[in-house]
Amino acid sequence: MREEYLDPEYIPDILPHREGEIGEIFELLKPIVSGRRSTNLFVHGSAGIGKTAVARFVTRSFGEEGTRGIYVNCWYQRTEVAVLTEALRQLSYPVPRKGRSVDELVEEFVRNIEGEKIVFVLDEVDALTDDGVLYVLSRSPTPIGIMMIANDPYAMRHLDQRTRSSLSPMSIEFGRYSVEELYSILKERARLAFREHSDMAIKIAARLSYKHGSDVRYGLNLLLRAGRLAGKTGDSLSIEHVKAVDVKEDPKKEMRQGDLEGEHVVVLNALKQLNGSAPSSEVFTKYKEIEGKGAERTFRKYVKELIELQVIGAEDIPGRGKRRLLKVR
Repeated sequence: MREEYLDPEYIPDILPHREGEIGEIFELLKPIVSGRRSTNLFVHGSAGIGKTAVARFVTRSFGEEGTRGIYVNCWYQRTEVAVLTEALRQLSYPVPRKGRSVDELVEEFVRNIEGEKIVFVLDEVDALTDDGVLYVLSRSPTPIGIMMIANDPYAMRHLDQRTRSSLSPMSIEFGRYSVEELYSILKERARLAFREHSDMAIKIAARLSYKHGSDVRYGLNLLLRAGRLAGKTGDSLSIEHVKAVDVKEDPKKEMRQGDLEGEHVVVLNALKQLNGSAPSSEVFTKYKEIEGKGAERTFRKYVKELIELQVIGAEDIPGRGKRRLLKVR
């Protein structure tokens, strides 16, 4: 088994079933190739449906036309300093992670991108603890094509009004894959990864992926574990191998659990003290009562992360304004 082809980070030469989104993104960012300002983009949709893959595919393609691509995952680079430091590292201008002020980093970033053509991707942009870096990028003297990605379609609402106005992004929604589309994606990866496999095993993996929100990552991890199981006995991949493995959690989310801070526990305890179900505003009040340290905006980020980890659930409350009911899962 060639496991690299089942890695979510592997980007094939063709991304099936995202041709429309790729074409639209290329068209909106194309002015950057000529050194002109492009339309900024906000790409959103549920987890595992190709947003990051498309972003990496696009930056790679622009790179072939002499445009630099910078990709930053804001889950791991959450502050303005961290994002700018990582961007400079990718531009081959490494700077120390500590001891540099924001103003110094901004000045160095602006100086080093002069004359460059850049497409800048900020994945999981709603994980940023401050949005000053978005304002810096949008006001850069050197035009930058900015592509922001999030699962939450309302992520832009949480930005400072000045930043939102400066970015003025075009919103592009990624819809879920159908079972047939998932099957064709997984079938091609299986063709590359396995010497022999049952076609029905791939169909089962596609159906299971669809049940988990059309998450391609889920399907790839399912095939990876099933393939390893088959490899122990030297058998070809079968339905039995796929059914025998239990992918309880997205591996990316498993990894993130170790990144969570103590404040997530405080948020969860606040919800539990409200009998495990309460409007978000009441949970925030209780969170502050039990000495939660975050401001309201930071609290919302903790809530979002707990939702992504499937520790709590959320649903909209009917009525005026946007209100959500939080529940312990």
